[in-house]
Amino acid sequence: MRLSAKFAIAALAGFAAMQAVPVHRDNPPVDPARTVFAAEAVPVNVEVVLQRSCADCHSNHTRWPWYSYVAPVSWIVAHDVHAARRQMNFSEWSGYSEKKREERINGICEQVVNGDMPEGKYALIHRRARVTQEERAAICQWVERRAQ
Repeated sequence: MRLSAKFAIAALAGFAAMQAVPVHRDNPPVDPARTVFAAEAVPVNVEVVLQRSCADCHSNHTRWPWYSYVAPVSWIVAHDVHAARRQMNFSEWSGYSEKKREERINGICEQVVNGDMPEGKYALIHRRARVTQEERAAICQWVERRAQ
């Protein structure tokens, strides 16, 4: 057997073995009364952007695409979603202190304006998640009005 054939078989076996590593892809139950959309006066145009561009990672309503079931990409996707939920979870908003809610809402404007969110690798694959200038302005106006 040629070296290239042996390498191909080994690579295929390695890829198959990676699929056996368990990946935690859960969507915990959501109490609609505890969400950011129930607890805050979020304008409809801002809610649309937050749902479209943020909720896949920052809520318990994650849509797990096909590639989130194929290792090693599944490991990255699951890691990113769980890290995002720990940072800010729209589905568990009522559980945050007032201080934490203030910090997170202010952070939304800052992250979106700086282009840090949605994350580049997410926006690359999910083009509709990209946030326009008008949407950025609407988010920051909501944040500013809320602070008053």
